[in-house]
Amino acid sequence: MGEKRISSTRLSASQPLRTRTGPRSRAAWWLSGLVVVLTVVAASAGLLNDGLYPGPTALIARFRGNDLATLVAGVPLLAVALTASVRGSTRGRLVWSGMLAYLIYNYAYYVYDPAFNDLFLLHVAIVVLSAASLGLALTDLEVTARAETAMRWVGGMLLLLAATLAGMYGVSLVRHAVTGELPADVLPLPQAQVHLGMALDLTMVVPTLVLAGVLLWLRTAWGYALGVATCVYVGAYQLNYLAARYFVAQAGVPGVAYAEPLDLLIPALLLAGMLALVVHRRREG
Repeated sequence: MGEKRISSTRLSASQPLRTRTGPRSRAAWWLSGLVVVLTVVAASAGLLNDGLYPGPTALIARFRGNDLATLVAGVPLLAVALTASVRGSTRGRLVWSGMLAYLIYNYAYYVYDPAFNDLFLLHVAIVVLSAASLGLALTDLEVTARAETAMRWVGGMLLLLAATLAGMYGVSLVRHAVTGELPADVLPLPQAQVHLGMALDLTMVVPTLVLAGVLLWLRTAWGYALGVATCVYVGAYQLNYLAARYFVAQAGVPGVAYAEPLDLLIPALLLAGMLALVVHRRREG
């Protein structure tokens, strides 16, 4: 059977995974290598310099928790996935794409925070280069579905997460419109950060979950590709959130616990979904 680009048609689980190595892929690899270096510099500076981030204690602790998670987990996972992609692994490319999406989302909080810090231009560079690398990687991608059996339950899980997140925010925002009560976050952050968090989730996370969930439910090859990347992207940020929450609790901010059961359940479910798509193969016949 000849090679096929990702399409909206249902594909057989027996078809091989494929990836192309063209000029766009090579450019994406070089850009991602630069992103790795810049992210190590930015995250290390945030951890080593207590006075880098302005704002209240909870916000400073949240940023430093983000930096720790990115440095000890995000960067190594990105580097490993990038290396696998360079060696021709399509699964590695999908994980790499998910980690680039994670960096775009994570550093959007730093870039769009109303207060300036000394690394503002570095954070902007990470977001821009990650976005460019992700776009180049996806336009040079060929992949076929290998996990049809897992697709619908993973797709349903992603749609459920999207509905839960949108519903939770929707109730809070409608209440604000009716009563004037300002939306709140689990972490006692400034209203500007609460607004930013909701804006990023509703414009970046929810649509991605819905798109990947629907395409997975339809058992398409794009669903497989986006499903793996989305599980990595959202799951990695949930681990980041756990680290941020730990830092905020450690800073002695009242009313903030180190973790809640739901905080642990969501990344576990997303990890299970990613593994189901990557590892599981439907039995033939």
